Amino acid sequence: PARLGPGALAEYETLPPVRKRLVETALRIGRENSLDRYIFGSADPERGGFDCSGSIYYVLRQCGLEPPRSSAAQFDWIREAGRITVIPPEVDSLDDERFKSLRPGDLLFWTGTYKPAEERKNPITHVQMYLGTVKKDGRRVMIGSSDGRSYRGQRQCGYGVFDFRLPRKGGKSHFAGFGPPPGIGPE
Repeated sequence: PARLGPGALAEYETLPPVRKRLVETALRIGRENSLDRYIFGSADPERGGFDCSGSIYYVLRQCGLEPPRSSAAQFDWIREAGRITVIPPEVDSLDDERFKSLRPGDLLFWTGTYKPAEERKNPITHVQMYLGTVKKDGRRVMIGSSDGRSYRGQRQCGYGVFDFRLPRKGGKSHFAGFGPPPGIGPE
């Protein structure tokens, strides 16, 4: 999976300390571990990989936060704190006004990426952490664990950096929203 250093991110130097720590921790975990597998149900780098919510759970706990374990519960955690920005299905561009408040360290949520076996209170099925834009090319990136997302056109599996793009119109998945985890500032 793709790796970047914090200095490759355009917004990094201007971030408040708590958001810098989230970004640094997320990137460090990728550099220090060989996490080239997506392992459903894993939140432990000792297993060689994570699932999406397991990677976010692990990163946030390394930063002293107490997130719930699943992507659906992480969405509810942010929503119940009044910090979620919901993105309606008709939004098809990251240039939409709603994305103006998106900041590095915010969690990103999708629906429809797979059909959950268990009953859920909400349809969220995928989560990643927003990193910001790459200085070199201005493209938006995120980090987490995934099975098949891409970085610069190369499909990847495991924990690492991925391009942040909205799903294709008419596809099964939908970008549902974003927000900062409780315990960090909204700035």
